[in-house]
Amino acid sequence: MTEARVSYILFQPFQLGPMTLQNRLVLPPMGTNAADEEGYVTPQVLGYYEQRARGGVGLIVVEGVCIDQAHGKAVQHPLGIDDDRFIPGLRRLADVIHEGGARAAIQLHHAGRATSRGVIGNQPVGPSALPTVDGSAARELTLAEICDLVTRFAKCALRAKESGFDAVELHSASNYLLYQFLSAKWNKRHDDYGGSLEKRARFLMEAMQAVREAVGPDFPFWPRLNCMVADDDPGYTPEDAIALSVIAEKAGAYAIHVASFAERRQRRPPSATPRGALLPLIEPIKKAVKVPVIASTMIDAELGESVLREGKADLIAIGRALIADPELPNKVREGRDGDVVPCIVCNHCTDVLKPGQPGGRALECTINPAVLREREFAIVPAVKPRRVLVIGGGPAGLEAAMLAGLRGHEVTLWEKGQRLGGQLFYAAIPPYKQTLKPLLDYLVRQVYATGTKVELGREATLESVRQMRPEAVVVATGAIPIAPDIPGIASGKVFSALQVLGGEVDVGSRVAVIGGELVGCEVAEFLVQQGKSVTVMRRGPEMAARMESSRRWGMIERLTYKGVRLLSGVTYRRITDNGIEVRLPDGRNETILADSVVLAAGAKSSSELYRALASEVVTYVAGDAVEPRGIREAIHEGAAIGRDL
Repeated sequence: MTEARVSYILFQPFQLGPMTLQNRLVLPPMGTNAADEEGYVTPQVLGYYEQRARGGVGLIVVEGVCIDQAHGKAVQHPLGIDDDRFIPGLRRLADVIHEGGARAAIQLHHAGRATSRGVIGNQPVGPSALPTVDGSAARELTLAEICDLVTRFAKCALRAKESGFDAVELHSASNYLLYQFLSAKWNKRHDDYGGSLEKRARFLMEAMQAVREAVGPDFPFWPRLNCMVADDDPGYTPEDAIALSVIAEKAGAYAIHVASFAERRQRRPPSATPRGALLPLIEPIKKAVKVPVIASTMIDAELGESVLREGKADLIAIGRALIADPELPNKVREGRDGDVVPCIVCNHCTDVLKPGQPGGRALECTINPAVLREREFAIVPAVKPRRVLVIGGGPAGLEAAMLAGLRGHEVTLWEKGQRLGGQLFYAAIPPYKQTLKPLLDYLVRQVYATGTKVELGREATLESVRQMRPEAVVVATGAIPIAPDIPGIASGKVFSALQVLGGEVDVGSRVAVIGGELVGCEVAEFLVQQGKSVTVMRRGPEMAARMESSRRWGMIERLTYKGVRLLSGVTYRRITDNGIEVRLPDGRNETILADSVVLAAGAKSSSELYRALASEVVTYVAGDAVEPRGIREAIHEGAAIGRDL
């Protein structure tokens, strides 16, 4: 769409208690793990929230701040609020949000049993003595400790108010402490804080009452509640969520922020989550309460507008998409949908944090290299525009060309194939990878919008580059598939993974895949979805060992569920007319019957041209031409080069 959304309810002011929001868009709390070692606000945190406030959101709920760092941290470097010494930094944070035009709330958080000794240095606590995320046992909180935590919530809410925040949210969702009390699965107490739903809700209600008494009657507060927990946990149901919303409203909550949680990792990846997946569970909550309801989970602007018009919610929370593009609200409001950087829902942003585990890193985004570096990554015009040649039209080359063009360079892009995208084109084909196609379309659209001269079917050579006489060259020539040294590998029944994904070959009904990392597993899933019988093999001891844990678990379970045979630790003997002969880890020989063999055994960098050019012209290299890796490395390196040219 190209017309501004001036009539959208989504972009009209909204009154939340005494707060007037400039629109109904909410940035929900999402951890950055970017405070310093003591919990103080850092310049990186300020820049992150500053840009998202300027991006046009109405309300920002700052990530969970820890009310008890000795026992309640979920990540290594959360923001602290459990001492007055944090107030000056938090005040600066509230100020930059207000200066950007948004209202500022902050979430009060305690991890409970959802942490580990490796993170907090102490034994975790919980409503009952049940396992923590690392398998050890949490210590059951005493009545005196519960009373102390209630007081902490109140004192921390007062600090938030004194820091200039407009509201506080009590984190009663996900798998953290307040939720643990609400769930009969984790709350096995037999005192006044366990048993019936009302008793399990007592801790939350006492905390809300203490907050109200501490901050006064005109300072908004509300809980964030799970509307469901995956796997049909009998300890917490959607009906419980409705009842708790009513209880919270009676306790004085100004709103209900609805979330969900998967207690175990799900078979389907996050990218497969349907838009508005929680709406059928949010609508009954909206009908049960009179206070505003904040809806979340995979809701874009168009769906959010429909939700508001149909009265299914009052405010729309957009999370990961605002990590990918903090300017999303302004762009959508102005009708510049084509300029929105699309979130690919890969969950790298949460995977790197490693909640509950030691060793987590600060927030990162696969497609937005500027996250937590917003101030230093501002795009500025080049002091001296140059003639820049980008060789390769994959994600690294496209990102470099786009940024160089935005900075005013005269950019030409050569792609030896007949389409742009490189391996990103093929990566968007397997099941559950549909979110990559909008990213590819965005990159191509933006490259053309900068005025870059794109030449398809143009293969670069040392001589052709010399004739063009560029002042700088970016080599993003990607990687070349590796063919293992196996007798029979040159057979006409052996195909590359890209040939298969591109629909260029007929593989028959039985397929053997050599290579069990990401590409091999994705090709296997692509083929089994077509009804093929598939075996995946690899020399290493584990399948998909280099995949991020959250995605790896689901991938392996899906392949097993769909009947894919997974063989690790094999030795390849030879490829025959019947299939491929292998030696299994137990020493037995077996012929894997197959009509075709698919190679997904890795790749090697195509960097010969870079080495040839480096002595003649200012030359950069990015993406798989450096080393075969993933989309994140390609985009981040391309962006760094585009900014540095």
